[in-house]
Formats: sequence, structure tokens, C-alpha cells
Amino acid sequence: MALIEYVKLATAFFVSVGGAGVVILGLAKWFGGFLSNRLLDSYNNKHETELESLKNKYANELEKTKNELEKAKLQFVRYSEKQFELYNDLWRVLLLTKQQADMLWQQEEPSQVPSFSEQIRLTRNAINNNLLLIEEEHYDKLILLIEQFEQFQFGKSKLIDIRTNSQESSITKSEAQNTIRKNKKTKETYDKLILDIGKSFRNQIKG
Repeated sequence: MALIEYVKLATAFFVSVGGAGVVILGLAKWFGGFLSNRLLDSYNNKHETELESLKNKYANELEKTKNELEKAKLQFVRYSEKQFELYNDLWRVLLLTKQQADMLWQQEEPSQVPSFSEQIRLTRNAINNNLLLIEEEHYDKLILLIEQFEQFQFGKSKLIDIRTNSQESSITKSEAQNTIRKNKKTKETYDKLILDIGKSFRNQIKG
């Protein structure tokens, strides 16, 4: 075989091998790209699914929070309306009790004492029966006011008893004057306290 034939044969062999390599490299490149795209698509799909799930979760939580806020708002409105009505009613009861106390201060009529005592009892019951709607600060002041009314009622009863059943003497006169001073001080206390309560009620109603 001539040299030229060997050269042609070798050339054909290397071309053949080279062509197969190119094909293999091409297939490898295509397969790599295919796998890469599949992995990317899979990642994107998973990411979109997780993102959608997260969006739905937050949307549900937001809706739940909105419903809870709306419910709380309605409860607050109902509470405020009830408290508004209660404070107005309580204020009228307090004024009625004060009017009876003032009448007893101006004129010591024994017949007025039982009705005043009953009015104090009704006022205390009205406060205690509505404890859930009364602010703690206001409740403390109201109970203090009731105690002042009770103290005033006791003082007036004592004064009436002194003047009715005791004989005139320096001791009974001194005791009467002392009781009058105490009653006056008690009246000044409940006058000031009821004005303070009225101011507190007004501020509460205004919000």
C-alpha cells in the first residue's frame, strides 16, 4: 500500500473519531441544558407553590385579624353605649340622694331620715349592680360618696336625738354644736366629691 493510502486511511480514522467526539460533546451539552432547565423549572414551580401557600396563609391571617378587630370594635361601641346610659342614670340617682341630704341639712325633720336612709341604700345597690360598667377609679369615688352620705345621715339622726330626747344643758348644747360641725364638714366633703364625680363622668362620656 502506498504511503498516500496510509495517510488517507489515518485521516479518515481521525475524522471519524473526531466526528463522534463532536456528536458526544453536542449530546452532552444538550443533555446538560435539558437537565438544567428541568431543575430550574422544578425549582420555580416549587417556589411559586410555596409563595402561593404563603400568600394564602397571610391572607387568611389578615382576614381573621380584620374580623377580630371588627368584633372588638362592635363590643367597644356596645360597651360605650351601655356605659353612657349607666353614667347618666347614676348621675340622676346621685343628684336625688344629694337633694335629700340637702333638705335634711336645711330642716331636721325626723320623718325625712328613713327615706334618706332608703335612698342611700338604693344608690349603693345601683352602683354595685352595675360594677362591670363602672371604671375602677369612679367606683372608688362613688363608694366614698356613699360613705359620706351614710355618715351625714348618722350625724343628723344623732343631732335630732340630742335635741329631741335630751334636756337643755351645757353638755348637750356642746355635743349638739360638735355634731353640727361634723355634719357641716361631711356635707362639704360630699358636695366637693359629687362635683368631682360629675367632672369624671363628663370626661368619661366624652371619651
